[in-house]
This record gives sequence, structure tokens and C-alpha cells, in this order.
Amino acid sequence: MRIAQIATLATPVRQQGSGSIESLVWLLTRELTRLGHEVTVFATAGSETHGELVATLPGPYGTDGSPGDWQLCEWINLCRAVECSSRFDVLHSHAYLWGLPLQRLACAPMVHTMHVGPGEDEALLWSMVPDACVTAISHDQWSTFPELQPAAIIYHGVDETQLTFCSQPEDYVCYLGRFTPGKGPLQAITAARELGLRLLLAGPADAYYQEVLEPLVDGRSVEYVGYVTGRDRDRLLGGARALLYPVQSPEPFGLVLVEAMTCGTPVAAMGLGAVPEIIEEGVSGYWTTSVEDFPEQVARALALDRSRVRERATERCAAERMARRYAQVYEQLVERGAPGPQTRRHRARSTRPAAAQREGQGPRRSRSPAGNVGEP
Repeated sequence: MRIAQIATLATPVRQQGSGSIESLVWLLTRELTRLGHEVTVFATAGSETHGELVATLPGPYGTDGSPGDWQLCEWINLCRAVECSSRFDVLHSHAYLWGLPLQRLACAPMVHTMHVGPGEDEALLWSMVPDACVTAISHDQWSTFPELQPAAIIYHGVDETQLTFCSQPEDYVCYLGRFTPGKGPLQAITAARELGLRLLLAGPADAYYQEVLEPLVDGRSVEYVGYVTGRDRDRLLGGARALLYPVQSPEPFGLVLVEAMTCGTPVAAMGLGAVPEIIEEGVSGYWTTSVEDFPEQVARALALDRSRVRERATERCAAERMARRYAQVYEQLVERGAPGPQTRRHRARSTRPAAAQREGQGPRRSRSPAGNVGEP
């Protein structure tokens, strides 16, 4: 199939970029090309992909000449993809469901995936286009709106080759994420101190960290190791006896949970949002709905079999599995057909450029923006 992936524009699409959605699009694109599909990515200049890149803007929001209004940037990218839609068999938009009003203008069917929790506006938007193909990243994601049923539930995948299994961890537990009250870093510190465990905090320092958390960092029982990416992130997760994930508000997924488990590191978490789906209790970790019980779940997680933790994570959330599930959704949608001008997609036979990269070639950098107008 000829597939368009419509990324978000907070960062360039890269393997180890700072944007989780953009990194996911990179990984999905790589896996789809390995499966033999022809993939084009609509994203910012500076992106690196295993397929063709259409760089719709010179940089992320408000940089290198791109508009400062981030919503305008996303709309420009979506519109460019729809403008080029006759080249494709299917378009997959990762841009907050904002492609829904455009799908009847597209010359190919569209799949829509949100990577954040939906609110009333997103539910209203979907209800206005009831025949839309919307996929979810967990069963929990759309559970507040039971009248809206996703076409498939597909968990985020991870690249297990970038996450090293560690059978013998070091003497610490870790917290990895943004420092906000909703993420629960304060609860992580409290639990670690109650258990007498050394805690490493990792994430970008912000006002909340400086005002609330930094006074609790003593360099011994609680240490701050900064913002980690790539191999440093891999070593931190793999070396931990457990990952602490005491979120105080529900989230539709939790990629760091799967990353930790792929390293063999068990997880202790608060059972909000998608956590009960991701953590298999007694296998990959433990969760609780009581803050008071959280330290006990941390202690229980330390005793789990790390090889089994890794095994289950790779079985459930491998990148290839994610790509195959999305490919099934694409194929079913194309076979079913959808209302709108996408019936004219036969025009793609004569308009598709020959410059698209083929499977087996490495990632390439973007062209200059000049000239570039289920079950899990």
C-alpha cells in the first residue's frame, strides 16, 4: 500500500527526538516500510524517515520561519497531506483528530489517532463524523465516551533493539518523566524514602522541580540526573530495580512503562487510566488505587522475574506488532471504501513521484522546504 503518515510538528520526526508522537511516527514508518509498504511522512524539515518526506514547514512551531501558532502549523501540515491525497491508498493522521473535517475532501480514506486523552470537544468532533475511522491507543482512552467505539485498540510499540535487557540492576529505583503534580514525582520521593530506597529522578527541570522537588534532592537518597535520552535513558531504565509511576491523573497510555519493562525493569504504579491494561500484575509489576498502598507495591515489584518482565513486554508491545495491526486497519478501510472523493485515487498511478525511498535504504534527511508547497 501507499501510506501517508501525518505527523505532529512539535519536533522533527526522528528516532530519538524529544517529541513522543514524532518518535512514534518514525518507528511506525520504519516498520511499515519493512513490511513492504511505500510510506510518505508529512512533517517538518529536519525530519529523518525511512520513507519519502514531505517537509511542509521549515521547522517546528515558531522556529526557522514557521508560524508561532502551533495549531496553525498543524493545520497547514494536514491540509498539505489532503492536497496530495490522490497519491495514496490511505492517510493516517496523528494530529489530534483535526483531520476529521477534511476526510470528505480527501482522495483516499483516512485513519485518525489521538495520542493524548480526549475531551468533550474531541468527542463532539468525532460524533459529527460518525463514519470516521478512529483508532485508540488503549481501551481506557475513549472509555469516558462509550457511544464512540474505536475501529481498533493498538498499543504503542517500542524498538526493543534500543532497550537493553538488564538481568542484574543497580541499587536504585527511578522516576522518569515530566515534573508536574499529575505525574506524581513527589509521591515517588515519599515512597522511596519510606522504603529506604535510593531514587534517581530524570526529566527536564522546570519551575515545579525547582520550587517543590529540588529542596528534597540531597544527592544521596534522592538524586537528580537531568534530562536523559538515547543510551543514557536506556541505561537508567535498565539499571533500575523498579520504575516508579505514581501518576495522580489518568493517562491514555504510558510509553515509559513499556520501555522500562522491555529492559526487564518491573513497574509500580497508581492504577489510573491505562495503567491496569499495561501492567500485568504479578508479572510485569503492581498497581494500586491507594496512595497509602503505593510503597507496598514498590516493594512487591522488586521481587519479580526480570526476564519474564521483558518477555511479556516484547510480546505485547513490539514495534512490528504495532505496525501489522495498523496495516490491518488500513487494508480493511481500503477494502470497505468510504464516502467522498477518494474514489478518484486511481489518479495516483500517474502522479506518484519516482523519488520515494525503497525498503532496505536507511533513513534520509528532509529536503529543503523550498519547493515543498482491534485489539492490541
